[in-house]
Amino acid sequence: MRYWKLIGAATLALLALAACNGDGAAPEDETPAGTPAATPTETPLTLSRTPVVCVDVEPVPSESTIDPAEVLPLGKIAFVSFRDEYEGTPNREIYLMSSEGTGPINLTHNSCADDEPDLSPDGTKIAWSSDRDGDFEIYVMNADGSDVTQLTTQGSALSPRWSPDGERIAYARGGTIDVINADGGDLVTVLQGKSESAAAELCEVGGFPGGWSPDGARIVYYAPSVSTGVGHVCTVAVDGGVVETLVSEPPGYNVEPVWSPDGKSIAFRSIRDENHDIYVVNLEDGSERRLTEGEALDIEPDWSPDGEWIVFGSSRDAINTDIYVMRADGSDVRRLTEHPAKDSYPVWSP
Repeated sequence: MRYWKLIGAATLALLALAACNGDGAAPEDETPAGTPAATPTETPLTLSRTPVVCVDVEPVPSESTIDPAEVLPLGKIAFVSFRDEYEGTPNREIYLMSSEGTGPINLTHNSCADDEPDLSPDGTKIAWSSDRDGDFEIYVMNADGSDVTQLTTQGSALSPRWSPDGERIAYARGGTIDVINADGGDLVTVLQGKSESAAAELCEVGGFPGGWSPDGARIVYYAPSVSTGVGHVCTVAVDGGVVETLVSEPPGYNVEPVWSPDGKSIAFRSIRDENHDIYVVNLEDGSERRLTEGEALDIEPDWSPDGEWIVFGSSRDAINTDIYVMRADGSDVRRLTEHPAKDSYPVWSP
């Protein structure tokens, strides 16, 4: 299951865009990219579905391989692990560990799928997506796993990302990118996804948020093409919906972008020459720098709070991915977790 997220993203994009656009044609009243999005005043759509019964799962005892004596930025790293099985099947759970070496601990420990965590800027909350309501929705909990709150009810809600001030959360709903308050109120559609046939450029199909600019003005996301198998790194203005393409060449699957704390760079994963590697694009001149190289799967980067390190998933020492850190220039790679099951999708917060 090394490529579960890549395949899942493409499948979800296809299903979501089909659901959004019916037979694949753009709706007549579709709002073009660049048109300010209005705040909906009607009651949000609530889908009829059967909630999933989440059965408690006993977490597998484990310890971090981080040496507390190592000098790393302080903070918390949340990630997804498949180490806890339910009825013999790997089960996605949210784990949290300290970059100092304590943990990791399982925060969700149930049979439902818990995925794509994002730590709030102050490190006290975690937003994530879960199917415990019968479809994937956005939830928020305290960083210790307590006080779970469901924020969305529309279905197919994925990839939650906190705003820099911790007051709003962006997420994907099909090709659409929505923003809500941290308490679930004031839903605003920032980018209404289009079908590929109706889009003048790939970024207009919408996609999956990777994070906000440090000033909170733009959201970076990746737009996947179901028809061509490529992905572009894009940004959209939170106010006004103006779309910009950042990475489209050379043709490849460019995904999982995240803004650096200083706002000058964006790290992302790119599949080029059949290799999954981490790259960084300089926003001032558009130049790219490759940070990892080899046949291993290097995926899902995120920056340390000080911007000096990048945490990522990699299969370089195992069949499945574990969590690693490296300096922002790609040097000094260190392994954080070591487990036979897949550890992936890390995010770093103070």
